[in-house]
Amino acid sequence: MTEKAIELFGPVADDLATLEAELRKEIETDPPEVAGPMADLFEAGGKRIRPALVLLAAMCGHYDLGRLTPAAMAVELTHAATLVHDDVIDRSAVRRGRPTVAARLGDAPAIVIGDHYFAKSYELAARTEAPEVVGILAKAVMEICAGEVRQQAIRHRYSTDITEYMGRIRAKTATLLEACCDIGALLGGLGTKQREALRIYGNRLGLAFQIADDVLDYSGSEGEVGKPIGHDIADGFATLPLMLAIEDGPTARRLKTILSDGHELMAEQARQVVEIVRASGAPRQATAVAQEYASLARGQLESIEQGEARDALEALTAYVVSRKL
Repeated sequence: MTEKAIELFGPVADDLATLEAELRKEIETDPPEVAGPMADLFEAGGKRIRPALVLLAAMCGHYDLGRLTPAAMAVELTHAATLVHDDVIDRSAVRRGRPTVAARLGDAPAIVIGDHYFAKSYELAARTEAPEVVGILAKAVMEICAGEVRQQAIRHRYSTDITEYMGRIRAKTATLLEACCDIGALLGGLGTKQREALRIYGNRLGLAFQIADDVLDYSGSEGEVGKPIGHDIADGFATLPLMLAIEDGPTARRLKTILSDGHELMAEQARQVVEIVRASGAPRQATAVAQEYASLARGQLESIEQGEARDALEALTAYVVSRKL
């Protein structure tokens, strides 16, 4: 982890470093055909927000690292498996500055590698000896998969509305962050009110995170995002910055000369769309929406006892909107 990550995750930073070492050892026990590609993905780095949320949520109650470790590893492997599958679906060549599993090995091996690590995630979750943890994780994966199917159905439909977008990012990102907080709260023995607050916190944090990520896809650099800028529109998906840009008269007129529902964009057309949106006020407006959801997440922490864990969770609400990690 970077120095910024260590600072951000505060009271669980050391345990996260230990957990990551354990996770790498766990991957090494797998057959080399699946372990190698997954180890390479982890070697490329990552934010580790999901396991951090499991640990921080539990720290708001009773913190038992031995029981939390398999759960935290399970959510990070689940996330990694979704990335492997996403890169197949999106035909992505690069992830975190490296060739994707699909680009290196082909789509079929990548799908099976992703499947292997979804299964391993459930096995790890079962090691907590809390059946509800397995259920929470399985439900999150089902929602992610259903969301992906819905997303593919609106590919190249640039006129899709914000309601559809919010449902899409809820499934894509918020569902798993919500599950992380719920699992941590469950294993930490928190009461019903606190557990529900942390679950909603995770959901709102996930929405803020994804909106900010979609803004970076227009306004960031490839170094910050870890994949080419304009990736979403090049793949045929409208996100919040584009939707807000289309609501602006002069900008909308320029965009509508390029965008037509049902038509795939050429590379030069996608680049033009990015430049038009980037030059508009839409990225700034979308960032403001992300900040609103971050504020809603922060508000859920009022029922959580003051302490280092709550402080770190509050800090995450600011980080997800302005991250450079």
